[in-house]
Amino acid sequence: MTPPIRVLHVAESAGWAGGEAYLVRLATALDRRRFTMAVVVPETGPLTERLAALGVPTFVVPLNARLLSPRALWTLTHVLRQERPTIVQSHGARTNVYTKLAARLVGVPVVLATVHNSLFDYEIGALRRRLYVAAERLTAPLAHRVVAVSQAVGRDLVTRYRLPAEQVVVIQNGIDPGGFVPKRGPAAARAELGLGPASRLVALVGRLTRQKGPDLLVAALPPLVTAWPDLRCLFIGEGELGPELRLQAAALGVASHCVFLGPRTDVADLVAISDIVALPSRSEGLPFALLEAMVLARPVVATRVGGNPEVVEDGRTGLLVPPEDPGALTRAVRFLLDHPTEAEAMGRRGQERVLRDFSVDRSIGALQELYWSAASRLALDGASGRGRPAARSS
Repeated sequence: MTPPIRVLHVAESAGWAGGEAYLVRLATALDRRRFTMAVVVPETGPLTERLAALGVPTFVVPLNARLLSPRALWTLTHVLRQERPTIVQSHGARTNVYTKLAARLVGVPVVLATVHNSLFDYEIGALRRRLYVAAERLTAPLAHRVVAVSQAVGRDLVTRYRLPAEQVVVIQNGIDPGGFVPKRGPAAARAELGLGPASRLVALVGRLTRQKGPDLLVAALPPLVTAWPDLRCLFIGEGELGPELRLQAAALGVASHCVFLGPRTDVADLVAISDIVALPSRSEGLPFALLEAMVLARPVVATRVGGNPEVVEDGRTGLLVPPEDPGALTRAVRFLLDHPTEAEAMGRRGQERVLRDFSVDRSIGALQELYWSAASRLALDGASGRGRPAARSS
């Protein structure tokens, strides 16, 4: 039998957000008869714990310590020489650049860079954005393919990053419905939070950062709690905006309606009891939080950014609102609260759409086919004496 193809991933962080969830879903679904998987992380954290539980080895290389670190680059090349992967796949702007350079120095046969969110939409300074984009362009010839997690990110890579269209591959994120299932009934989940049966719940799942727009949801609350005095807003996640959001809620007189839960291991339970899931993000790739809400048939309100419109058909499987518009967010959430029958129908249609078009089997299957075709071309090139496949080969 042919031995499994060795795939090494280089992660941007070891926290818990979309990019890390991508790696855990991949580790869970990857065909271990065809591929082995290991992951380089910048530090230990929730990601390393989850990967260890799945039997995936990790290696710590502090790629996030400094913007430019020759020592980190040297350490990454050492890991690549030690592990000798056939394929290396990186995730994130800085990580992509380091990995492409290290892989070329070591001679890794196949190099894939992954973009989870466009730098042009991301909340970073203008100078840093220009540096990252320039580095991505300069090192682009060192990657065989650039994987985009949404059609929107793929378009940006071609039109604004100015990467060759033939180099960009879109593989949309997907979800395993069997891996996101409530562990307890709604009554038990509500009781644990001290919520009565009459409380209406709006949930935001994600990091409490500007990118995810939790401040916009707080700003949208005053008219909603006037109309629905029993409304509670669940913030599930942590981030640097946490203290600021509490002050904002107090200043607007809605502090008693905001429940800051921090990171949770029972996210499915909390999403399942929510009447609405809101994603007021300022930028997105294709968020797992959106897929998770929809797979549980929850009505969603999301901003019209990134890959959100690829999942949410406005007025049919959820509602889309402009970014940076708390008033539009208020109106959309209130419509769903005021029209429960329509909200339930949207949730049901959203569930059907995600199950049909955004399954983990479809997403991971496409990625495995990319691995397999790259490795097969490598074998053919080796047999013909041409050696390492050229970047951007099709």
